[in-house]
Amino acid sequence: MSAKKNIKQEEKILGYLKNPELRKRELGNQILTIKNIRINGIKFTDLSWNDLHFINCDFVGAYEIELEELKNTVFEDCNFSGVISWGIAQSIRYVRCRAGGRTIVIDEVGSNDVRFEDCSFLGPDADGNHWGGIGSRGDATFVRCRAKWFLLAGYKQISLDDCETADVKIWTDSKANSGEEYFSASVEIKESKLRGKFDMAACDLRSLTIKDTYLEFLDLSLADIKDDVLIERVRGGYLNASAHSMGKLSISQCQFLGRRRNFSFEVGIAGADEVLIDQCNFGTDPVLTVGLGAGGPLEPNEWSTTPKNKYALIRNSTLPVMDASWLESRHLRLENNTIGSVDISNSRIGKLEISGNTISREVNLQGTKVKESKIQPLAKAQLKLDGANIRLN
Repeated sequence: MSAKKNIKQEEKILGYLKNPELRKRELGNQILTIKNIRINGIKFTDLSWNDLHFINCDFVGAYEIELEELKNTVFEDCNFSGVISWGIAQSIRYVRCRAGGRTIVIDEVGSNDVRFEDCSFLGPDADGNHWGGIGSRGDATFVRCRAKWFLLAGYKQISLDDCETADVKIWTDSKANSGEEYFSASVEIKESKLRGKFDMAACDLRSLTIKDTYLEFLDLSLADIKDDVLIERVRGGYLNASAHSMGKLSISQCQFLGRRRNFSFEVGIAGADEVLIDQCNFGTDPVLTVGLGAGGPLEPNEWSTTPKNKYALIRNSTLPVMDASWLESRHLRLENNTIGSVDISNSRIGKLEISGNTISREVNLQGTKVKESKIQPLAKAQLKLDGANIRLN
C-alpha cells in the first residue's frame, strides 16, 4: 500500500464519518467522495454510513471499523488489510479492490446486493487456518475476480462469473453456526478457472450450478445440498461429488481426466434423489476409476424400504473403470456407454438395465440382488454372477 494521508489529518471527512447527522445537515443526501486516504487508528463503532464513494483508500487495522450498517457505497481501487465489519450492508460495490493476508471483510445477516468486480484477494500461504475471507452474509457476486488462499463468503448466494481462483474455500452458513434457521447458499459458477482445490466439502448449500468452467479439483464431499446440482460443459481433473445428500445431480458434456487417488470422478449415487450423467468423458486409462457406489457393506438379505436414489441414468459417456459396488437404488440404467470394466457387486437395485454399451473387460454383479433386470448380451467370460439373483435375458 502506498503512503497516503491518514484520516486523522482530514478533520472534515473524519467529522462526517464519525457524525453522520452532521454530514446530513451540511451535505444532505449527496454522495460523499473520499480519495487517497489511509483509514486506521480511529474507531468507527455502531455507526450508519451511506452514499459514500471511496477511491484509492487503504483500510488498515483490526476491529476498528464495526458499523451498524453500510448502504449505497462504492469502493474503487481500495486496499483492505485487517478485520472489518460493515454491519448490515446493502447495495455495495467493490471495483478493482485488493485484500491480502488474514484480512476479513464481512457484513452481518440481513445484507444484500454486494458485488465485487475485477478484484484480487491473496492469502498469506497455503495453510487454510491462516486464510483471510471476504464476501457477505447475504448474497455476494464476484465478476472477473482473482483469488488465491482465500475464503469467499455468501450465506444466501455466491456467484462467480469469469473468475480465476487457486486453492479457495467457500464460506457459507451452517446449522452449527446459526442453529435451525441457518441460511443455505445457492452457488453459481460460470466461465471460470478453478485451479488447485475449490473446497465446498461439508458445506450446507441450497443448490449448485457450474457451467463452462475449468477445474482441477472440486470437492463436494459430505456437503448437504437441499435442491439440485447442475454441471454442464465443465472440464478438468477431479470432481468429488459425493455429497452427504442432494436433490437431482445432472452432469452433461463434461470431461474429467484427473488422477487424484486414481479417481477422475466420485459420487455417492445413494445420497442423491436422481442422477443423470450424459455425454461425459472420464478417460480410458485403466488405472482411473469412476466411483459411483455407496461404499458401505450390506447384509446378504438387506434392503432399504425406500432407497433415497429413485433413478440413476448414465448414458453416452466414456468411463475407464466404473465402480458402483454396494449401491442402493430403485433404478439404475447404463445406456450406450463405452466402459472398460463395470463393478456393480453387492448392490441392492430395484430395476437394473444395461443396454447398448461397449464393455471391453469384466462386468461384476457378484452378490447383487435386484427385483427386475434387463442385461445386454455379454461374453460368458466377462460376467461374474456368483451370489446374484440376476437372470440373463
